[in-house]
Amino acid sequence: DLCAAEIGREALRYVLAGGVNTAVGYLLYLLMLPALGYRAAYVVAFVLGIGLSYLLLRHAVFARPGKRFSLAYVTASHMMQLALGLAVVEVAVNWMRVPAWLAPLMAVAVCVPVMFVIQRWIFTLNEPR
Repeated sequence: DLCAAEIGREALRYVLAGGVNTAVGYLLYLLMLPALGYRAAYVVAFVLGIGLSYLLLRHAVFARPGKRFSLAYVTASHMMQLALGLAVVEVAVNWMRVPAWLAPLMAVAVCVPVMFVIQRWIFTLNEPR
């Protein structure tokens, strides 16, 4: 097991890498928003961010290969995040009347803690006890 300090360092790297990935995704979202509308722009930007996310998780955040098929697990976890994030965006835009440009940031606030736990599991090998 990793000590609490290492988990804390991973969490900090996760937040920093996530910030980079989020900034790139948000910029793509804003660029596509006028042409595609908020739903499609959110989905396209999100999907493009999966590849960058995997590279950052594998090489910068956890710095280990993780479980077998870690890329498939990361992709699946992002699909789960997409569903959760899109639900937050829908609620924010349609029920709470939040501007479409702000709604993805609300989705990030909801998804980050959930995804850290899941993705840490993906990049932690099961070791015999």
